[in-house]
Amino acid sequence: MRRWYVVLAMALAAAAGLGAGLWLALAGGGKHEPTQPAYLAEVSSVCRTYARRLERIPAPMDPAAYGNIVSSLVQVLPVLRAQEAAMRAVPPPAALAPRLERLFALDRRSVAALQPALAAARRRDAGGVATGLVRFSSARDQVHRLAVAIGIDCTVN
Repeated sequence: MRRWYVVLAMALAAAAGLGAGLWLALAGGGKHEPTQPAYLAEVSSVCRTYARRLERIPAPMDPAAYGNIVSSLVQVLPVLRAQEAAMRAVPPPAALAPRLERLFALDRRSVAALQPALAAARRRDAGGVATGLVRFSSARDQVHRLAVAIGIDCTVN
C-alpha cells in the first residue's frame, strides 16, 4: 500500500506538469510552425475567397466610360488590400518567408499601379488610365507566376 504522501506527491507533480503545459501553450511556447502543405492550403483558401469577391465586381466594358472605370477601381482596391492583409495573417513556415515577402512586395506594387489609373480616370485621361492598367496587369502577372511557383492556388472553380 502506498503511503498517502507518495500519492499526493504524484498528484501534485501531474497537476504541475499539466499547468506548465497549459501555460506554455497559452504563452505561445506550444506553437508549432505550420507545415508547408497546411500553409499553402490555408492561404489558397483565403485567396480563393477574395477571388470570388473580385469576380462579383463588374469590369468596365468601355475604356472611355470613365465613370465605370472609377466605380470598378473604387470597389477593387479595398478588396485587393484586404486580400493581402488576410493572406499575410496566415502564419507561414520559415522556409517560405523570403519568397512570400517577394510575393507580397510584388502584390503591393501591382495594387499601387491602380491608384494612378484611378486618378487618371477621375480626370478623364485615357492615356493615364491605360498606363496604370498596363502596369497593374504586368505586375499582377508576376504576382500570379510567383504565387503558382510557391504553390498558392487562387483559382475559383
